[in-house]
This record gives sequence, structure tokens and C-alpha cells, in this order.
Amino acid sequence: MRSMTGFGSLEVSTRFARIRIEVSSVNKRGLEVIVFTPGELARLERQIREDVAEAVARGKVTVALHVEAGATRSGRTFDLNKASAYAVQLKRAGKILGVKEGPSWSDLLGLPGVVVSGGPMVFPADDRKILVGVRGAMKKMVESREREGVRMVTGLRVHLQKMEGIRKKMEKAAGEMRKKQGERICKRIQELAGEAGVVLEAERVVREVASAADRGDVTEELGRIKAHLSEAVGLASTRAPGGRTLEFLIQELQREVNTVGSKSGDLGLTRLAIGFKSELEKLREQAANLE
Repeated sequence: MRSMTGFGSLEVSTRFARIRIEVSSVNKRGLEVIVFTPGELARLERQIREDVAEAVARGKVTVALHVEAGATRSGRTFDLNKASAYAVQLKRAGKILGVKEGPSWSDLLGLPGVVVSGGPMVFPADDRKILVGVRGAMKKMVESREREGVRMVTGLRVHLQKMEGIRKKMEKAAGEMRKKQGERICKRIQELAGEAGVVLEAERVVREVASAADRGDVTEELGRIKAHLSEAVGLASTRAPGGRTLEFLIQELQREVNTVGSKSGDLGLTRLAIGFKSELEKLREQAANLE
């Protein structure tokens, strides 16, 4: 499994421009794609979104393209005619106002229209090269998600091993609880019958004890917990996206262990159920960042 957190970047050079491509992702329940491109590259947005959807299944993925002028072209030009017109007007205004010094270059450069864009720096002929760069940056992002995923899966296995150990202890505690509960109920029934002066048939006593024990039996719940844990361990061993499935298994484990705790008539079993839920919460936090 892969993490939903990752980053990749790449730079592409065309005839007139350098395009810096950055792809980042963070966790999110579904897939959300955000694309930032300058207006001259807006035509690529649809293809970029499709490429992201093919590469990842979950997460909030942001693709940003930053365009800068290349070495063979300046991104801006100087309008000499407009600068001259400004200079003449400012000198004339200076004479009227009694200002001796004329306008400086910094004054002129800051005026509207003196420094203007040099026009488009990327063209449709560059699209294929730019998209190849986007896919390269995306590949780096996916690789970083995989590296982070390896680390997270190691932590998952630790929590799952602890939960399996607690489950075995719960199974043993539940067996002891059933035995003690049966003896306690049998003794109490006989005491009540003695106080009332009633003689109960042995078969009836066994039936009542069994009925009471069934109400507190957690064998089925512990069996389902074992099956869910086994499936979660299998998920941790696969490269395919399994974050959603793991979140579902965690919900089911939560439901089963809550039932064990509510049925428990034994303090030891209740404490084990609480410990199980503590590890389950840690598992939930990590699963929220898995694809």
C-alpha cells in the first residue's frame, strides 16, 4: 500500500521558456485534483487531470506549472516610445512646478506600459514535451508515496500483531469467564431455590445456566475479530490500494470489540477490550493516510 503524502518536481525547457512542474499530494477520503497553470497552458488542464486519475486512487493532488522566460528570450520588453513620452511630460511638469531634477530610470520603469510582456513563451508545439514532464514529476510523487507507504505498513504490522496478541488473551479470558459464570449462576439458582423451598430438576438447572451463559458469550465476536485481523494483515502485504478496505475493517473491528466489552461480565476481559480499542485507534490514524 502507498501513503497519500508525496511530492515530485521536474523542470522542462522549451525554445523560449523554462517550465517548473511541482506535484504534491496529501490525504483525503476520495480523489481531488487541483491544477494551477498560467493562462497560456490552460489547454493542458484536462489531460493533466486524466493522468492524475490514472496514477493514484485517493488523495488531494495539486499540480502546479510555473513558466519563466528561457535563456533565448526575455520575458519582458521595454517600450522606448512610451518611456520617451513619459519623460517629456514629466520634464514639462517639472518646469511648471519648479522641480529641477528630471525623472530617473527607476521612475520611468515603474510607470504603466513602459515594461511589457514579451508575448507568449510556450506554444502548442511544446505541449507534448510539457505533458511528459508532468508525468515525470507525477512518477516521482508516486514513488515518494510508495516509500512513505513502506514505512507506514511496518507500523501497521506492529499494531496488528499487538491486536492479535490481545485477541488471544481475550479468547482465553472469555473461556474462563464462561466457566466461572456458569458456576456462579448455578450456585445462585440453587441458593434461590433453597430459600424458596423448591427442588429443581438437574436438567432444568443446566438449561437455565446455559441460557444465561449464552447471553454473555462472545465466541462469535472474537471469531469475527480474528477474521478481520487476518484480512488486514493480508492487505498490509499487497501493493494495491487498500486504504478504504482497511478503514472498513477498522469499523467492523470497532463494532465487534464494543460488543465484547458490553457483554463482558469479567473485569479482566473488559480491560483487554479497552487495550484492543487503544491499538485500533492508532491503526485508524495510520489508515487515514493510506491510499
